[in-house]
Amino acid sequence: MNLRKIFIASTVLLALGLSSCGTARRAGKDLSIVAMAPVLIPYGGFTDGFTSANEVADGLDGGSATQLMALPFTTTYHLFKHLCYGVIHALDFVAFPIYGAAELHPYGPEVEPLDFYTGTWFDENGQSGTDPQTGEDR
Repeated sequence: MNLRKIFIASTVLLALGLSSCGTARRAGKDLSIVAMAPVLIPYGGFTDGFTSANEVADGLDGGSATQLMALPFTTTYHLFKHLCYGVIHALDFVAFPIYGAAELHPYGPEVEPLDFYTGTWFDENGQSGTDPQTGEDR
C-alpha cells in the first residue's frame, strides 16, 4: 500500500470513529440513497410526474387529455430532479470525512442528514425538513 491509500483510509476511519452519530447518520443516509438510486429515481420520477400532471389538469380544469399532454413534461422534470438528488447524495457521501472532522470542533456545526428524502430511519424520529402546512421546522 502506498502512503496515499493509507492516508485516505485513516481519514475515513478517524472521521467515523471520532464524529458524532449525526455524521454517521448523514453518511448512512447518503450511502443508502445512492445504493437505492436505480430504483428510487424512476419510482420517484414517475410517481411525482403523474401527481404533478394530475395537479396541472385539476388546476386548468382540464380532463384526461390535459393530464396526458402534461405527463411527459412533468415526468421528465421529476426524473431529472431525482437524478440530481442522487448525485447530491453521492457527492455528500464523498465529503463526509470533511464535515465529520468539522463536527469535532467544540464550536463546529451540528451535522444533520440532508432532507431531500424524509422519513428514513436515518432521520431523527422519522421527521425532518419543513412542515408543508405551517412552514415550521419539524
